Amino acid sequence: MLNVLIIDDEKLVRAMVRQCIDWEEIGLQVVGEASSARIGMEIMKELHVDIIVMDIKMPGMNGLVCSQQILEKNPRMKIIILSGHDDFEYASEGIHIGVTEYLLKPVNAKELRSAVSNARDQILSERNHQEEFNRYKEELKKHATYIKDRQLFGFLSSSNPKQYMESLSYFDIQITKDLYQVALVEPKHDKDATEEDKMLTKMLVRKLVEDYYGDIPGIYTADSGAEWIIILNNESEEVVYDTGDNLERYLEDNIETPVCLYIGNVYQEMDQARESYREAKDAAKYRFSSGENVICFRDVYPYYDAGVNAGNRESLIHELGNAVRIGKEDAAEEKLQMILDDFRKAGGKREQAVIQALEIFAEIMKVFSELKLPVYSDTMNYSVLVGEIFKKESFDEIEYYLKDVIKEACLSTSVKVADQEKSLVHKVKDAIEEEYDWEDMSLNTLAQKYFTNPSYLSRVFKEKTGCTFTGYLLDIRMKAAQDLVLHTDMKAYEIAARVGISDPHYFSSCFKKYTGMSVAEYKKTMSQ
Repeated sequence: MLNVLIIDDEKLVRAMVRQCIDWEEIGLQVVGEASSARIGMEIMKELHVDIIVMDIKMPGMNGLVCSQQILEKNPRMKIIILSGHDDFEYASEGIHIGVTEYLLKPVNAKELRSAVSNARDQILSERNHQEEFNRYKEELKKHATYIKDRQLFGFLSSSNPKQYMESLSYFDIQITKDLYQVALVEPKHDKDATEEDKMLTKMLVRKLVEDYYGDIPGIYTADSGAEWIIILNNESEEVVYDTGDNLERYLEDNIETPVCLYIGNVYQEMDQARESYREAKDAAKYRFSSGENVICFRDVYPYYDAGVNAGNRESLIHELGNAVRIGKEDAAEEKLQMILDDFRKAGGKREQAVIQALEIFAEIMKVFSELKLPVYSDTMNYSVLVGEIFKKESFDEIEYYLKDVIKEACLSTSVKVADQEKSLVHKVKDAIEEEYDWEDMSLNTLAQKYFTNPSYLSRVFKEKTGCTFTGYLLDIRMKAAQDLVLHTDMKAYEIAARVGISDPHYFSSCFKKYTGMSVAEYKKTMSQ
């Protein structure tokens, strides 16, 4: 129930306003009356008031002045002004002040009821919005760490990091200096570690990193959502470089899990922060070959850009992995050739080719892990591969060895892919045969249902069945239609709808093309 205060110097007007509306019926109650603005404002100090119905012309302070003072203190107050003046200037000033309604005397009960009802609705709506806002605010507090991490991650990943500045400042991340450097901390979990163990370890590592840098301003941490804890250095060039080894030892002393630190270069432009982040990620790729737990990109850079630029090399390795994933040996070898040929043209050193070979193998093993493929042979064993790669004395030897690895990998994945494709086509055929009456059945809807790509599904279906998806669906529908023609008295348009074809003319055309006869001719011929 909302509270209403009536302010008017005329007693009869106050009584009329109180009595001309059933206040309780519309969720309101009159909690007081005042004969002047001053008395009304005194009452408001004692009582909670939501809506004021007030005369504009009263002795002493008039309604507009009173309204202005009330609204300055309580902008959410709803004020309905009553006036004997049909004057635009009065109405305009009232609107400018912020009154809710401006009614002319003598007051019409219907107009007054409408005005106070509108005021009530505005109050309830504002309260709902405020409650909703408060809920969102609580949710923000509840998930503040996660949201802050996402904002910092966005800042480091975006080509337009300035767009994150305001949200970062909300979380007390003040980017104040023209210095940007990113480091990544990676716990090296035991192979038997559970996901819960990994999450708890990463949380502990982050807490230890924050404790270590606790007294240094301009150092911020975030969870990347993957395997790394991100450190953003916005303080000085020496902070991370000089404390890297000490941080690694500090973590080693406080946690059983081994920890690695990868450090990107320092940059002065904000939009280059993502470059430092990329370098830190790239430094991580040299962990296995270097055997070090602290790796600075500046130290591995001489081995980094041998002919192929970083983005293109990463893309080629990723494409090689995709080719292996679907068992396309020729395509995978083509990507391998592009990578190694560029090394030859650039006069790349043996050490660089070894590192590249390890990265390629890591991509292949990532594919095996994602496909849950077991590793049976020595060729696909990491320890064996490392030993063999380090024995190679030429690009050719490395190339031949990697081709053997790719050949065996593609053999394993092609079997897996063939099984998956066979299973997918079987599911699609079952769906067609069971749901051919579904009008919206199409390549797109079934691709979406089975979480695949329509063009891929079309190709695989044709390869496995020898006919197109559309042809197979039409064949099933026409067979069903033939059965309905012979065993029911349904009309052609009814049969069309029953087999999932909404257009009777299209159905008739398909039926005649399929059987060589119209529906009527077919029924007559087959019934003889």
